[in-house]
Amino acid sequence: MSVKVELSELGEAMGHHDYAFLVCLGEERPHVLGVRPRLDGDRLLVDRIGSTATRLVGERRGVTLVFPPREAGDRSLLVDGTVAEVGDGELVVTPEAAVLHRPA
Repeated sequence: MSVKVELSELGEAMGHHDYAFLVCLGEERPHVLGVRPRLDGDRLLVDRIGSTATRLVGERRGVTLVFPPREAGDRSLLVDGTVAEVGDGELVVTPEAAVLHRPA
C-alpha cells in the first residue's frame, strides 16, 4: 500500500530514514548504490557516487531513491526524480514524485 508524499513534505519524510539506495538504469540491469542524499531547497544532493553511476545517469537521467525503513514493518520512502546536474562524484536530483510504501 502506498501513500503519496507531497514534495513540500519531502524533508520531513526523509527525516524518518537514515540512508537511501540510488537506483539508476544500467546496460543490462539496474545499478544500485547506497547513498545519503540531503534536501537543498527543492532538490536532492547526492554525493560520493562512483564512476559507474556517474556515467549511467549522464546517459539516462531518470533515477529512483529508495529509503528503507529503520524498523521492520515501517514504510519505505520511494522518490522518483530526474538528474538535473552531474558533477565530479555528485548528483543534483529534481524530485518528481514520492510515496511511502509498505509491503502488502
